Amino acid sequence: MKQHSFTTFLAAVTLLLLIASCGNGEKPHYEFPDPDAEQPQPQPEPTGYPDGLTVTPFEDDLGNGSVCKGYVAVADLHANPKLRFNAVYVSPAKEPSAIHAEFASEGKGMPFITVNGGYFSGGASQSLLITSNVLKAINILSLTRKDASDNNVTVYPVRSAFGQMASGAFEAQWIYCMTSDGSKPYGFLSPLDNDERTKTFMASPPTVATVGAALWSPREAVGGGPSLVRGGINVAVESYWKEVFDGGGIAGTSRQPRTAIGATSDDKIVLIVCDGRNMNGSSGFTLDELASKLISKGVVDAINLDGGGSSTIVGCEGSVLNRPSDTGSGVTIVERKVPTAVVISCVP
Repeated sequence: MKQHSFTTFLAAVTLLLLIASCGNGEKPHYEFPDPDAEQPQPQPEPTGYPDGLTVTPFEDDLGNGSVCKGYVAVADLHANPKLRFNAVYVSPAKEPSAIHAEFASEGKGMPFITVNGGYFSGGASQSLLITSNVLKAINILSLTRKDASDNNVTVYPVRSAFGQMASGAFEAQWIYCMTSDGSKPYGFLSPLDNDERTKTFMASPPTVATVGAALWSPREAVGGGPSLVRGGINVAVESYWKEVFDGGGIAGTSRQPRTAIGATSDDKIVLIVCDGRNMNGSSGFTLDELASKLISKGVVDAINLDGGGSSTIVGCEGSVLNRPSDTGSGVTIVERKVPTAVVISCVP
C-alpha cells in the first residue's frame, strides 16, 4: 500500500515538471541525430613518427597473380628542419635493428627509420660511405669479368652513390674513388665506357684527368648501384649493364627483394624497401620496376642499394617492418649483418 502511494507521488511530480517545461505554449525539446548530417571522422592513430616523416606500406599488382609488397618512407627536411639524413658505417657489421638501437647513443638524435646500405663482402663494405664529411669506405675499384673473347679481364666499375651536400641538397653521382687523391670520390656525368652486355670494358681506370672528372664532396653519402633514376628518367636497365652488375649477383632483371634511396625535386628523401622470394607473398621488383615505383613517388634521382637478404627496414619502435628473405619460413625475423646503413633521425 505504501509502495503504491510513493509510485503515484513520483508520477505526479513528473507530470508537473513536464507541464512546467511546456509553459508559454512551448513544446518539449528533444535532440535527434540528423541522418543526413556529416558525421565526425575517426582520427588516425598516432604513427609515432615526427612531422615531415611518413612510412607507408604498399602492395602493387604486377599482373599474372603476382604482387610486390613493401614500404615507402618519405622524409621532408624542409617541412621539419630537425630531420636528418645519416649515412652510417659500423665495424664489425651489425643487424639493421642493432644499428638503429645504438644510433641514439651517438648524439645524432633519435632514429626513426633505418635501412640497409650498400654492398659488402666478408663483412667489409664495397660501397662508398661518408659520414660527417669523413670517408669511411670506398667503392670497389676493380673486379674480374669475361670479355667478348671469353678471357678474364680486370674491370674498373664506375658506380652510383647518393649524398647530401653542404648546401643541404641531395644528389646522385656516378663515382670512382681515386687512389692518387686519397681515395676521394670523383663524379662523372655517366658510368663511362664499360658495358657488361657487350662485354666491352675500359682498359684502365679513370683518373682525375679523365674528361668530366670532378671531385665530389658530400657531407653524408652512401654508395650502391646501379643508378635507377636520373633527371626523372628511368635509367635502371642501361645503368645495370654499364655499372657492371650482372655478374655480381644482384639479378637486376628478375624480381627480388630491393632497397633504394632517392630524392624529389624539392629534396624530399624517398626510401623504398620491398620484400621478395615470396616473403609476405611478395614477388619483389626488377630494377626497372623499382625505378618506375620511385618515379611514381616524384623521385628525380635515385640509386639502388644492396638487396636480397640484406633488404631491411626498421621502424620507429625499433622493430623490423618487412620480412627479410633470410627469414625463410621461420617465425623469428632473421636480419643479415651489414656494415653500412641509412638512418633518418630527428634532433631535439
